[in-house]
Amino acid sequence: MARRKSHKETYAQKVVGIAAMGMPAPVQTVAKSRWGSRLLLVIVPILIATGVLTVSWNGGIPMFSVNKQRAAVVGAEVKQEALKAAERVRQYSESGYR
Repeated sequence: MARRKSHKETYAQKVVGIAAMGMPAPVQTVAKSRWGSRLLLVIVPILIATGVLTVSWNGGIPMFSVNKQRAAVVGAEVKQEALKAAERVRQYSESGYR
C-alpha cells in the first residue's frame, strides 16, 4: 500500500509565507516551499550576523539592504575555507583513511 505525502504546511513555511507577503508571487512560491523555507530560515540569520544583510525599520516596516563590499569579503573567506576543506578531504582520501 503506497503512502501519500502530506501537503500540510510546516511552521517554517508559515513563518516564511508571512515574511514574504510583499514579495512577487514567483519568489513567494519558492520561499514557501519546504526546502526554500528551511534554507531561508538558516541563511538569512547567517547573512545578518556576518553583516552582508542589514535590516532597518522605517515606520514599522523592515527594509533590507545588502552590503556588497561585505558580501565580497565574506564570499572570498567562504571560498578560501572551501578550498582548504577540499584539500583536507583529498589528503584523507589519498592516505586511505576512512
